[in-house]
Amino acid sequence: MHLAPTDSHTATPAAPNGLATRTDWQIDPGASRVEFSIRKRLFVVPLTVTGRFSDVQGTITLDEQDPTSALASVTIAPSSIDTANAKRDAHLRTADFFHVDRHPAMTFHSRRVELTDRGFNRFQVVGDLTIRGVTREVALDTIYVAAQGSGPKRRMKLTLTTTLNRRDFGLHWNTLLIAVADTLTVNLAIEATPKETAQS
Repeated sequence: MHLAPTDSHTATPAAPNGLATRTDWQIDPGASRVEFSIRKRLFVVPLTVTGRFSDVQGTITLDEQDPTSALASVTIAPSSIDTANAKRDAHLRTADFFHVDRHPAMTFHSRRVELTDRGFNRFQVVGDLTIRGVTREVALDTIYVAAQGSGPKRRMKLTLTTTLNRRDFGLHWNTLLIAVADTLTVNLAIEATPKETAQS
């Protein structure tokens, strides 16, 4: 995320009456992307599979004077997976992989946000990711671009990336002819608009 420069040693400017102003932001599914890439071997040929999940929803609560206090809750529908191969996508929705009939949602709930590079406005968002009913703590390297525009037209942008091990979430499928790597890279480009403003 590109955030307003701040760190743990910098006091947060006080809002009127000494209260921090927090805004709830709604993720814009039409402008947000959740993409991944993973290596596989077909017979002896190495390949890279890329894909995306088109159904991403959620909210972010943010005090723009103190981005490290942000909270995020995100839901992704695994049934919306798209790797540009209909047969493969159908297989990925089965019990071999995401088992969407039993687990229709993947969720992420943040626990904390840490400043990692004040000069480049980089942060790390740490939280609980649940896939196939299995929850693991994950850390996402984040660039936050402070909101642009005014009123209801304000728009916030975040870019997040992480590396996951699919086996940590119960995705073990492999065959002698098709070998899927354990690790995959996930990239999120999130845009959000203000939902409501409240004093906390």
